[in-house]
Order: sequence, then C-alpha cells, then structure tokens
Amino acid sequence: MRQSKPILYLFLLCFITRSVCAQEAQQVEGFDTVAFHYNANRAAAVRDFRGQTKGYMTAGWWAKGQIKKNWLSWKTAVVPEKVNTTFSFIGSSAVLPAIMLNGPELRLSVNGAYALTFNIGKTHDFTWKEGAFELKYISKRTEFPYTGEHRQFALNGNSGIYQLTVPASVVEPGKAATIAVELLPFDGWDHGWFMVKAYKDVLQAPTVQKLEKRIDGMQKDINLLLEQTNILASKLYSKELGNKQYEHQLIYTNGYRHLHPADIIKLKNGDILLFTREATEHFANDGDIVMLRSTDNGKTWGDRKVVSAIKDLDEREGCGIQLKDGTIVVGIFYNELYIPDGTYNWGGTVKLAPLNRARLGAHFITSKDNGKTWEQGAFIDMKGKPFTGVEGPTDAPVEMPDGSIVMGVIGYGINGDSKNIGAVLLRSTDKAKTWNYVSTIAGDPGGKQKGFLEPGLVRTKTGRLIAGLRNHADENAIYISYSDDAGKTWVPPFKTKMIGHPVDLVQLKDGRIMATYGIREGAGRHAEPGGIRACFSSDNGKTWDIKNEVVLRDDFINWDIGYPESLEMEDGRIMTVYYFNLFGKYYIGATYWKP
Repeated sequence: MRQSKPILYLFLLCFITRSVCAQEAQQVEGFDTVAFHYNANRAAAVRDFRGQTKGYMTAGWWAKGQIKKNWLSWKTAVVPEKVNTTFSFIGSSAVLPAIMLNGPELRLSVNGAYALTFNIGKTHDFTWKEGAFELKYISKRTEFPYTGEHRQFALNGNSGIYQLTVPASVVEPGKAATIAVELLPFDGWDHGWFMVKAYKDVLQAPTVQKLEKRIDGMQKDINLLLEQTNILASKLYSKELGNKQYEHQLIYTNGYRHLHPADIIKLKNGDILLFTREATEHFANDGDIVMLRSTDNGKTWGDRKVVSAIKDLDEREGCGIQLKDGTIVVGIFYNELYIPDGTYNWGGTVKLAPLNRARLGAHFITSKDNGKTWEQGAFIDMKGKPFTGVEGPTDAPVEMPDGSIVMGVIGYGINGDSKNIGAVLLRSTDKAKTWNYVSTIAGDPGGKQKGFLEPGLVRTKTGRLIAGLRNHADENAIYISYSDDAGKTWVPPFKTKMIGHPVDLVQLKDGRIMATYGIREGAGRHAEPGGIRACFSSDNGKTWDIKNEVVLRDDFINWDIGYPESLEMEDGRIMTVYYFNLFGKYYIGATYWKP
C-alpha cells in the first residue's frame, strides 16, 4: 500500500500536467500584413519601446470622412492548428489628457466574430476578458501629455505588447486570422487613435541589433528628460539667469482646437486686433480665421469673433494692416489641397478636380469700422503671373507712400520651373481688390538652395524694403534681401547667422530693425529646447548682431510652435505674440519685454 501511493501521485501529476498543457494556447505572431487602414499617418515610422518603425492606425480625427467608420484591420501569421491561440503583436495608442482616467473604447473582432472591447491610453499592464477571449496589455513605454513631440505628425503614444488569446472555434488551421478594431465615439475628446506596429518577430528572442535599437530609444527618452530638467531649472533660477525681465501672458486657448499662428494689428484708436487660425488640427480642411481684441494695450483680450469661415476651405493665416484712411485689409492664405474625406493630398497622389481659383492662394477681407464688421473681398487671380500658386501672406502687408499696398508671398513654380519656390512681391492699388506681380524677391531655380519662403516684410524710415526669408537647407538659416527702389529690384539673398523661421521684421523707434523668429526642436530643425528669439540690425538690415541674440522663450519641447509677430508699445516695451502647444492643447501667448 505504501508503494502504491507514489505511483498514484505520479499518475495524478502526469494527468494534471497533460491537462494544463492541453489548455495552453499555441503562440502565433499577431501581425503579418495590414488589411485595411486609412493611411491617416501615412504609415510613418514613429517611436515605440523597440525603437522606430512604421505603424498603421485608425482614422485621423481631423478627417471627417474617415471617422464615420473608425476602424483598422490586419492579418496575422498563419495559424498552425485549430486550438486555443494567442496572437502577440505590438501596438500603440493615444496619450490621454491628464484629467482622463479611461480612454475611448475599441471593439475587437477576430475573423469577423466579436471578441471583446478594450480601452486605449493605458499606462500600465492591464487585462480585458470577455467569455473565452482575453486581451493582455504589457506596458513597455509610456508618454505623457507634456512630452508629445507633435500632436498630428509624431504619433508615438503609449506602446507595449498585446497578447490576444482566442478559442479554437474562431481560427482556421493553415490560414491567417484577421484582427479588426473599431474605435468608438467618445464624448468630450475625439483625438483618440490606435496603431498596430509592423513587427513580425514579437515571439522571437531579441538580437543584439534589436537591443541596440531599444537602447537608442531609451537614450532619446533620457535626453528628453534632461531637457525637461534644464527647462525647469531655468525657470527656478530665472532671476540668476536674468530672465525675470520677461513677462509671459496666455492670451487664448479653446479646448483641443488647433491654433496658429498669431498676427496683430495696432489700430489708430489704440485697440489691438489679434488674428489666428482655429481648426481641428494642423492640417485640416476646416480652418477658420478668428479675431480677438484688446482695448487696454494687451492686458486683457476678448470679443472673440470668427471673421472668415468659408466651408471646407482651410484658411491658414490672416495677416493685416490698417491703412491711412482707416480701412483694415487682411490677407488670408488658404490651402485647398485636400481630398474628399478631409485628409491632405500629400505629394499630390490624388488628382483633384479643377476649380475656378487656385487651390493654393489668398483672399482678402476688409473692415471700415475698426473690425466690428467685415466684408468678403477678392481672391488673388493667378492669370498673367509668373507662378502657379501662392502661399501667404505670412506677414503683414505694407502701405507705400503713394497709397498702394505691397505684400510678400511664396510663389510656386516661378517662371515655369516646378522646383523654383521663392518669395515674390505683389502690389495692389485698389485696396486689395486686385494684385499685380512686381518682382521676385528671391528665386531658387531648380530648387538647389531649398527655397526662399514665408517673407517677412518691413519698410524702414529710409524707404528701404527688407525681407526676411525662411530656408530649408540644412542650416535652417534666415536669409535677408532688401530693395531701395520700392521693390522693383532686390539684392541677392544673403545668409545670416540667425537660425529659425519664419522671421517677423519691425523697425523700432530708435531706428534698429528687430527680427523675431521661432525655434523648433528636433532633427532637421533648429535647436533644443524650442522657443522664441529676437535679433537686431543697426545698419538697415545689412548685418545682424547675433552675439546679442535675445532668448524670449526656451521651454517648448513640442515643435508645433512659433511664428512670432512683434509690436513696439508706447512705453517702449515689445509685445511679441506666438503660438505654442503644451499638454496636447494649443495656446496663443505673448511675451512683454524691453529691447
């Protein structure tokens, strides 16, 4: 009897072991090929815990045609047997606003059969179960609202490993399974997304090369942490660093709406008008121009008013001037290069139907009562002009002594050369009803110099017109050109030591020319951290005192920022306005300072 007990124990152990083994699911790679996606992020390579690779996401919240059915599907590797199966794949999802504990839900199905519902935005391990289905999320890399690089173009999010266990009844041996997710509507926040990453080796042991990529990603996170530490320390020791002289102000925000840029007009009655574009996202076809007003020299702002809202037209910026007779003229740069579902036609891959106006151009609105009411004006007619489209204005027009208005804009396809993108000068003699080509401020035949863009224009006391130009060469330097004959001819553009874009130019009461410009961080851009800077010229724009460059802001880690515009106040202070993005929201801000 004593000898039979060990045999019985051994038998029971083997039985239990076999039963457990029988219940264990076979392991299958959870991603092989994408089946359906909207290409909302252009399958761009973005960061996750393993490094940088492309991913396929649910609909872009900025595309109304996509979010009607907000889904994504992909094929797994081939399923060997008809048994319980665990599919492992890497996914990422949107970072939730700080006030939100539970994010939007996704309905997940396998081979057309509903499996379970789960949430996006988890920052820790979590498991969802419904019946025989289980989804386990193993958190690997977490972002926070403050650390995002760009809300639309750098969708890194929270990433980790998803392990989806399904019963044998929903798989077919020798065939791949189809996994689909549908993002459900979520009240109060519509910026949710889910992305499956293009990894086919989740079940494999990591190689040295793969581990090196993980280490590289961690180094980038550490560098970001050090940058944030420096920003916080700079604020803590602002007095010692001499930064107390800058007074920062938050002018405007509107929920999760995208705002950019900020343009101002000082009226003859003392009011200051501020214009900004308000839209769903940086690139979205619902951009409208919004105006705010200050009647106390910028201390407070109010009287929000939508001054231009053409349906399904992305009106991207409104730059204006009050003429000597009191008329306010605002030029509105618009972009109509969108496909029907609301996404931008990147690279011109979709042939768009012809319109009775240019798809990239400008139109004008005017007011004769200090901005209380507005009248729709004309669109720029491209006929007879040596370019095919314009982008701008991105800075205020200039009224000339004879009452005409000149304006700098980007010209595309100058002189029939599709690669020639440069700055051109237009002139109106009828208060912006019609515009004629005057000259090319700076052209770029063949695109060899990477374009001369977004001209900022000022007319100095000597009558000189100075243009500050954005350039996309590796240095990202600001170029300058000037004209002493009312814009008919220009000196060849010359590179300065100023880095950033775009540049706004004003002449101060003491005669100096002041340039303010944005600094965007990130590879291929300007510097870390991002911010706003200023530089001065004491010789009418010929040379610039980079040694005494002024750093107004250096605390922006999201690169969707900048586009400053400045105004000299009666007390000698400067008001510099700009836009920035923090915690997933956009703001119009101002800095008051003495030059």
